[in-house]
Amino acid sequence: MNVTEVASAHPMITPRAEGLRSIRILLVLSTYFPESYGGAEQQTRRFARALIERGVSVTILAPRLSHSTPKRSAIDGVPIERLRLHAAPNLGGRHMLSFLSWCVQLVIWMLRRRDEFDVVHIIHARLHALPATLAGALLRKPVLAKMGRGGRCFDLDVVREKKIVGRWASSVIKRHVTAFIANSRQIAGDLKRHGIEADRIHMIPNGIDLPQKPRRQQSTDGTRRFICLGRIEPEKCLEHMIDAFAALPAEAQAQLTVLGDGQCRAAIEKQSVRLGLSGRVKFAGAVEDVFPFLWKADFYLSTSVSEGMSNALLEAMSCGVVPIITDVSGASDIVEHERSGFLARSHVEYGGLLLRALGLSEAERYAMGEQAVNTITMRFSMERVAREQVSLYATLMQKALPCAR
Repeated sequence: MNVTEVASAHPMITPRAEGLRSIRILLVLSTYFPESYGGAEQQTRRFARALIERGVSVTILAPRLSHSTPKRSAIDGVPIERLRLHAAPNLGGRHMLSFLSWCVQLVIWMLRRRDEFDVVHIIHARLHALPATLAGALLRKPVLAKMGRGGRCFDLDVVREKKIVGRWASSVIKRHVTAFIANSRQIAGDLKRHGIEADRIHMIPNGIDLPQKPRRQQSTDGTRRFICLGRIEPEKCLEHMIDAFAALPAEAQAQLTVLGDGQCRAAIEKQSVRLGLSGRVKFAGAVEDVFPFLWKADFYLSTSVSEGMSNALLEAMSCGVVPIITDVSGASDIVEHERSGFLARSHVEYGGLLLRALGLSEAERYAMGEQAVNTITMRFSMERVAREQVSLYATLMQKALPCAR
């Protein structure tokens, strides 16, 4: 069987239709709210909520790095169990003791609670996935791993590069994970490169909750409004974005709003001041709701060199904001170059694409924005993603039934 979308590979199977009890999923993450607000956490929160709406039982298992974080809690009706650690379990290296503690606590938790879940669903196949994979295989339960990034930071490459346990851990994950979820063609290719069989690779994209009603607010003075949102970290390469923005003609009516926070924020702000962009670039920090900003934007910018499938990109396009992004994992799966956005093959090309965007008429920009909205509505709604995922859960559970007997 070739790599394919679950929707076509597996006809929709509901637990009741096949005489199965309600599906019970254990979602395993290396970080979660309130200790981290990254894209994986945002996507998991929406996904878990969508699963519950479809009658699936969900429990989240994650670390607890702060004493103030409760051991047990619930968000959106989803119970969260936390294991106390001093550092994130996906790091290894000088944090190896935290990783080992995670391994012991997680395996014990899963063995004790074995009758409370049917499928183990691991978010990102980094080092933290190792004990969940082993425990799931020991319990003969289906184990899924949703990959996090493609290309230079592909999950299994990162694991393999870890000292001491890396090669062994990568081998265990590849051998014992039942199914790998790829949300981009590049990730599917990376999995094949690691020798993963095609019938264990399932193409399921990220999904978003579609905006209730598009209500774009046009500029009153003709200014083109650019927006960037997400973590301000090294792999996002915002320094190239600021350089490209600074290279625009002095008479260009353009403003950039940067939403988000991270270890590189101070350096990027200093760069912006040094290049004389204080009046044209605004840093708004992390915000709870990005949509009020997106409704006022014309173009979404990203200069990232490493992604899986960008949630920020999906959100921007759902509001008719035209993307101008680097062609990394997931980008060409979503954006059709010069039709629903612009794809830069390198940072060198990026400035030229900004100029092209500024040269679009309002009618041309609107047409591209409408195409972006149609793309997200047709292919990337969370409802569709949850439906495909439930189908995969049910199929894998049925295959596991003879083993359970």
